[in-house]
Amino acid sequence: MWGIAAPLGQSPRALPHRADVVIVGGGITGVTLLGLLGQRHVDAVLVERDQIAAGASGRNAGFLLAGVAENYARAVHIYGRDVARAVWEFTLENHALTAAAVERIDAGYQRRGSLTAALDASEAACLEEAATLLVEDGFAAELGGGRGLRDARLTLFNPADGEIDPVRLVHGLAVAHSDRIFQHCPVVAVEDGHNSANVGVDGGGSIEAGAVVVATNGWTAQLLPAVPIRPVRAQMLATAPAAGVVSWPVYAEWGHRYWRQRDDGVVLVGGFRNRAFADEVGYDGTPTAPIQRCLDSQLSHLGVEAAVTHRWAGIMGFSDDGLPLVGIVPGCRRVHVCGGYTGHGMGFAINAARASVGQLLDSQALPPWLDITRVAALTQ
Repeated sequence: MWGIAAPLGQSPRALPHRADVVIVGGGITGVTLLGLLGQRHVDAVLVERDQIAAGASGRNAGFLLAGVAENYARAVHIYGRDVARAVWEFTLENHALTAAAVERIDAGYQRRGSLTAALDASEAACLEEAATLLVEDGFAAELGGGRGLRDARLTLFNPADGEIDPVRLVHGLAVAHSDRIFQHCPVVAVEDGHNSANVGVDGGGSIEAGAVVVATNGWTAQLLPAVPIRPVRAQMLATAPAAGVVSWPVYAEWGHRYWRQRDDGVVLVGGFRNRAFADEVGYDGTPTAPIQRCLDSQLSHLGVEAAVTHRWAGIMGFSDDGLPLVGIVPGCRRVHVCGGYTGHGMGFAINAARASVGQLLDSQALPPWLDITRVAALTQ
């Protein structure tokens, strides 16, 4: 599969019978949680059914974008001005935390900004409104022409955005805590209790825990069916190195297509889920011919002649309102969740993990828009 890094080099060993905190999921959220808990000298372990970064954290395009999947104007209309502003600030904080982390990790990090490209008049008008609102709220945004992008009516440049190799980031965060990570250890059940929680693993073993944090994003409902995070497939491809194609990560057609070029010349193209919404829901991580043909067409549209070297898919976690779900699962005492990033995990996950640890260890209140307790209102 695309992007898988070298194994952590874990030697076989027995699972502990107990831990203060058990983290389920070895993506960006899980390894960040493990690192933060380790800094607080908490006895925490991480269990991952495959290997580190094998899920969506290792299968995404590496975009570090501010905000939610919707542009800022649509976010303001959906959530209100105050929440849209707070979410944007939260993701800027997330980017700052990521930048601090990669000072000691070689993860291909660049902060050259991003382009959101409008391909029709409606999207162009929305981007104009987004730029106005962003500037009014004190954020950087620059409207421009097509900036060399074919068919783009208008572009919005966000100089605060960036890009990264997500697999190298996750492995870089994990390596210092590899002795607390148990790979190829599928969790089959998470049970809440009055005095402790229990994590059951494949083969009949279990770990008693003071608390459990389920950080499996798109796979959350397999362990916690009551948590409304839907599995949604995203598909991508990568090419052999090509001559200069694009200078920034590009997000186009309301975010339904996206591409970037790494410094080594490799072009990454993803999206087109809107061509088959119903088909792109579920846990099947197999690329499909119809979407891959769309990706090929986009590649040709960009003028890229380099051969396609990899095709893949990953399972994202979508919430009902497009905002993450963090906190104690309603009805539970000791089971927490951290996920539901709705396609923007790289923009949310590190700061969401920090918020989760703040609640878990220090009883810090979560922002209402982030707190999972809001789902009661969503389902009424």
